[in-house]
Amino acid sequence: MKSYIITIIGAALLSATALIIAPDKWRGYVRLITGLVIISCIVSPMLSLIHSDIFDGFDTSFETAAESGNIRRDIIRSELEKRINADIESRLKTEFGMNVRAECEIDITDDGTVEGVRLIRIYGGGLTDTARLRLCEVYGIKPQEVQDD
Repeated sequence: MKSYIITIIGAALLSATALIIAPDKWRGYVRLITGLVIISCIVSPMLSLIHSDIFDGFDTSFETAAESGNIRRDIIRSELEKRINADIESRLKTEFGMNVRAECEIDITDDGTVEGVRLIRIYGGGLTDTARLRLCEVYGIKPQEVQDD
């Protein structure tokens, strides 16, 4: 800090000396140049901040953001699978009179886009071919992707 103040005072003294020595025609130019020198002396400590590692630790925040994206995607997947399972169970009960438990798996891309149902498992009753085809129709999957116990 002491050297910083000495530098600014030295620049101001040189500026005053240059203004005294300079001819009248050049005083405007000398003021401009010495003003720029004084401003650069004042700003120079701020330039050292740019080259310092003040952005250390931001890498971990980006990693944390990525991890929170994964957590959010898992929460969305879990909630969506729960709702689809409830819909499958309700649909099979109302349309086919089957009292079953359903578990589905859905695909979600890394950017959070839901691609659809990948697999459906039915527990607790024999799944008829008609019911299997109905689930395929509703969820856009192939018959082999609907499994029963």
